[in-house]
Amino acid sequence: MAATSRSRKSTLAGILVAAAMALGACAIPLPLPQGTPAAAESAASSPAPAADLPSAAPSAVPSAEASAAGPGVDGNYGQFSSLAEACLAVSATMLSVTLLPLAALAGGNPDDLQKARQKLSQLEDKVPGELKPAFEKLRDYTESAGSDFSKFGEPEFEELLKPIEHWMDKNCK
Repeated sequence: MAATSRSRKSTLAGILVAAAMALGACAIPLPLPQGTPAAAESAASSPAPAADLPSAAPSAVPSAEASAAGPGVDGNYGQFSSLAEACLAVSATMLSVTLLPLAALAGGNPDDLQKARQKLSQLEDKVPGELKPAFEKLRDYTESAGSDFSKFGEPEFEELLKPIEHWMDKNCK
């Protein structure tokens, strides 16, 4: 019994560390390309207007085809505008969900369960399509657990987290 408890605590600690690392990795701003003063002078003295030059960069105006399946419209990133935004939202929600077993050790507050359920429901509608079934199952599990915090230390709960953790490992580095 003590070995099982230690194993669960070790697994939960690993989940928390992974969630914290994923959350931290998504929050780091990426450097943007910056023009140099020489490039700015060259562009200013160029006889051809910029609008007449062909651009290698994609257009800032989305096409109907791109907006139908692109980011922010249930495309690759679900309802999020970027992968970083999706990673941040999923990581933050997963952190709150993975803290539920620790909340149980501290006596548990039913408000914590309600907040976790709300976050799961809100995020379920926004996540990329490949995550929707995992979030639905996790939300259903939290609802069926009622106010029984002990359910969040069960192996079944840990199994429900695995597809989401796998997605974060694959996409949020």
